[in-house]
Amino acid sequence: MLKGRIGEDFTNKQPEPTEQDPNNFEINVPNPAKYKIDWETHKVVNIKNLFPELQANILWDYYFNQSSDFWNTIVHPDPYFNYADNGVTGDDGYFHIPYFKEDDPTIPSKLNHAHEVRNKNGFSYYYKRTDILHSYLNIFFSPKFRQLLEYITGHQNLEVEPANTFVSCYESGHYNGHHTDGMNGRIAFVFHMSKDWEVWDGGLFMSMDWDWKTVNKVIVPPFNTLTIFDVSNGRPHFVSEVAQNCDNKRISFTGWYQ
Repeated sequence: MLKGRIGEDFTNKQPEPTEQDPNNFEINVPNPAKYKIDWETHKVVNIKNLFPELQANILWDYYFNQSSDFWNTIVHPDPYFNYADNGVTGDDGYFHIPYFKEDDPTIPSKLNHAHEVRNKNGFSYYYKRTDILHSYLNIFFSPKFRQLLEYITGHQNLEVEPANTFVSCYESGHYNGHHTDGMNGRIAFVFHMSKDWEVWDGGLFMSMDWDWKTVNKVIVPPFNTLTIFDVSNGRPHFVSEVAQNCDNKRISFTGWYQ
């Protein structure tokens, strides 16, 4: 109840409600010192509720509801691409990542080859990705965010280029085999945009020991959570296969700070 002189009407003196501007917001990292301790202990940090709820939902809606034509399907290795025939040597750092649309007739044979490579303990993957970044994701390129990561990790002079980032979409049957991130950078990040993802859906991030057999950390993709982990010394990891008939989408923004 509004208080004032008896009989005085304050009804018309209240400020009009203002609508939140979705393009004007700050990310939420209330206690970076805690994450600094986590990093020093585990070299892996999960920052929950990074974006305000409104913006996190806008990001999820933007990517979750895109048509299939929005995404590029990638399968590695590509049995139809020969490095030598294309003038590529092992010294130039080129890594072939072909983009296909999901109705490409060559995908089944490429996928069969990828599965054969995986079954022989080789590196392969199969999922969708796009280089189209929602404007909210530009916050990851800001000086303020870079300084936050430098404080948490102790790495100095971090740099990131949009060309070294992408948004991935894992659906039923998609996976990313065991690998290291090589020379991609010192810190890898994954911003999870999946809602209602369950452990039985698969698509789990698995960090491994150097025996390439022991899993030392498992992350079930948590909505609106940023995972950062140290790749300066390699750190093998993989994404387990998404369960058959899973009708959800594992969507995340991924990149590397050098």
